[in-house]
Amino acid sequence: MDGLGTTAAHQSVVDPLSVTKRLQREGRWPEVEPVRDRLMRECRNQGMSKSEAQAWTYSELDRLYPPPEPEPTADSDSPCGATDGGYVTGLSDIPESWGKLPPNASLASDIRWVQASRIDVVEETASGTIVHLDRADRPAPSKAALGWLETSIRAYSKYCAIAAKATAHYEDEQKVVRRERLSVEQVRQALSEMLD
Repeated sequence: MDGLGTTAAHQSVVDPLSVTKRLQREGRWPEVEPVRDRLMRECRNQGMSKSEAQAWTYSELDRLYPPPEPEPTADSDSPCGATDGGYVTGLSDIPESWGKLPPNASLASDIRWVQASRIDVVEETASGTIVHLDRADRPAPSKAALGWLETSIRAYSKYCAIAAKATAHYEDEQKVVRRERLSVEQVRQALSEMLD
């Protein structure tokens, strides 16, 4: 689970029941419940106790699915009804040490980079959002990852839906690779027995 250790240090403690009830009131629980189950599994696979896994998972759900912003009013000074409080700056300030980024990488690798780096590179201010790409612990896999980072700032719920699909697809690919390795190992073992 990418970023579990680093993200856990930045998490606040939340009441799981309060988070669940809020998400149910907002009508988002059907979307969130599979994410909750996946996060719990991943935490348990990392060796966390049930209570640790629950504390981390619900803090992460509270971060991933914050309460919706109030609808903008006619007298709102927020441009185009943006929910990020203003403008996003810094996305084009790519550190020289990153070199030339390819246009695209796999969706899973782009999303994993955003998930792992977002907390370090995004700074919310009263006038908008500032992105400090130089704070990332590794370069983005592609320019598309920077687009996904922007989506995570401007349209977080849309980003979360894409991230859930991308990580689910990535997990499916990992299962296929594991099955193939097991099959190859079984063939090697059978051949080895035949040679003996």
